[in-house]
Amino acid sequence: MSHEPSAQLFMSNLNADRSIVHVRDARFSFGSRKVLQGISLELRAGEIYGLLGPNGAGKTTLMKAMCGRLELDAGEIRIAGEDPYANASARQAISYVPQDIAIFPYLTVSENLEVFGALAGVPRKLIKETVKSILDEALLTDRAQQLCQTLSGGYQRRVNICASILSKPLALVLDEPTVGIDIDARESIHGLLHVLRDNGAAILIATHDLDQAQYLCDRVGLMRNGQLVAEGTPKDLILKQFGNDREIVVILGAPAGVTGEVFLKSQGFKPTQAPMTWLGRISQEHLDVQSISSRLTEFGLSVKEIRIRAPDLGSIFMEILATER
Repeated sequence: MSHEPSAQLFMSNLNADRSIVHVRDARFSFGSRKVLQGISLELRAGEIYGLLGPNGAGKTTLMKAMCGRLELDAGEIRIAGEDPYANASARQAISYVPQDIAIFPYLTVSENLEVFGALAGVPRKLIKETVKSILDEALLTDRAQQLCQTLSGGYQRRVNICASILSKPLALVLDEPTVGIDIDARESIHGLLHVLRDNGAAILIATHDLDQAQYLCDRVGLMRNGQLVAEGTPKDLILKQFGNDREIVVILGAPAGVTGEVFLKSQGFKPTQAPMTWLGRISQEHLDVQSISSRLTEFGLSVKEIRIRAPDLGSIFMEILATER
């Protein structure tokens, strides 16, 4: 397809490292509450970046700022060198897909995409060709004439994503793209995102699905209290945090109490948001579950279960939450 006005406009501004979106020292407050506290990151062409963090970490605010929907108090955001808040063409080069589905329920899939294509500035003579191509990429051709109100949530979300990429943006930002849908629909959306990435788009997804992030994302960033506290490939982050250690999970049968909590912390365990669950780490040469259980029981703790597992992104996420307590 020949219509790529945003891409053509900005392609000459891309750095040699193929960085498309730059966020530098982004700061933003709602009244006295500091939502973004010096965030810096970049999105690169041909990669999927996962933005992780608990509710209230500032993820949605950051995404809206990246798409030019709010003005920072300090710092800067650039899309191929241009400010998306001040520059309409820069805003057209990045597309935002919110968590809430926004399509016309009484139009067919094709009709929806044609309407959104016209709104996105796709030339009239190219709309049908563009829609057909997107439908093929998203494996939606057999649903093209179906009313959107009759589609499952997963299909509606796919249509929503398709509507956001009709103008071929350089970057795509998605807020919880697979929340509330079944496994088959999630895999279809993953496939679509891989196609977009392989075609050169820079993609950011905010998600609470840590298994999804580990499988789907080339890099991830973990936010806490408006700050980026860790960033890298999933593999590198896990290796940096845990090395060759394993993760140990202790599930209690009764609350630890104040003295029990002090003892658990002295043994290297950290609390989680689940009051009966404590996390720690252990080197592979010291994997003696019976000894650990005996030590905790002798102190008077009720041990329901002990698990030893390979650490993953979820392990890092839980450590970040534990640090907040």
